[in-house]
Amino acid sequence: RAALALAAGQAVIADAVHARPQEREAIEAVAGTTSADFLGLWLDAPIGTLIARVEQRRGDASDATAEVVRRQADYDLGAMSWHRIEASAGAEGKARAALADVCRSSGTQEI
Repeated sequence: RAALALAAGQAVIADAVHARPQEREAIEAVAGTTSADFLGLWLDAPIGTLIARVEQRRGDASDATAEVVRRQADYDLGAMSWHRIEASAGAEGKARAALADVCRSSGTQEI
């Protein structure tokens, strides 16, 4: 679906873990098949913060549990070419950090 949206000129956000290098390469390749720009953002937060967030979810589409978070924390991320953002701050802080990365990547003035 992402490729169809990109081919139609739409922006796409792929909200998933993408913890393994081959998963990140696969989503980047989707953008590459359409000549769309790609910007990978990797959100870092302490495991306690991640578990607390998962445990506070209600009616969320994610099937993650505290145990899933613990397993994911043990993944070998391999080489990380995506922009790393410290994400223990609230949503506004994360959004500002992501926007600053986008601005730097595109060569525009930061906000």
